[in-house]
Amino acid sequence: MFSTLRSISRLKPRSPILSPSLTKPKPSSRRLSTPPPPPPPPSRADRIISKLPKYLHPYTRPLLSHPASHLTSFLILHELTAIIPLFTLFTLFNLTSWNPADLLPAEWIETGYTRFKRYIEKKGLEKWIDGRGVMDLAIAWAVVKALMPIRVLGSVWAAPWFARKVVIPVVGLVRRR
Repeated sequence: MFSTLRSISRLKPRSPILSPSLTKPKPSSRRLSTPPPPPPPPSRADRIISKLPKYLHPYTRPLLSHPASHLTSFLILHELTAIIPLFTLFTLFNLTSWNPADLLPAEWIETGYTRFKRYIEKKGLEKWIDGRGVMDLAIAWAVVKALMPIRVLGSVWAAPWFARKVVIPVVGLVRRR
């Protein structure tokens, strides 16, 4: 019987007056001599990102934590989206004898032709690439130039993924050695 009374007393709730967890400490009337420092102002990048639409924040926030790797990945992707299509289109135009020259600005094709003709002569590749090949290369260059906005958007879109999956691991491997 004595043990049941003890167990019953354990079941009764304690009064809030005696419970230390329910008593509130009295606020101190003493004030600090100096106010806490103000929070630092947001950086310029934070202000720019905060003005962007919310759906772009997952793509732009990582730029603040790893700007060098994201910039590096953007540059690598931008160059890859130029070099791979250039040689792919050159091969396509050279093998099929079809090209979209009439869809492109003539000055782009002329600029590409003079640029690649000069480069081929400088490197001594005339025996490998004839005038038609230089023209196909110039047209491929003009197509890649026309696709510049799409290439830039694609590179910006894929830069966080490329930085996370390729650039940062490669930098980590290089630093370990």
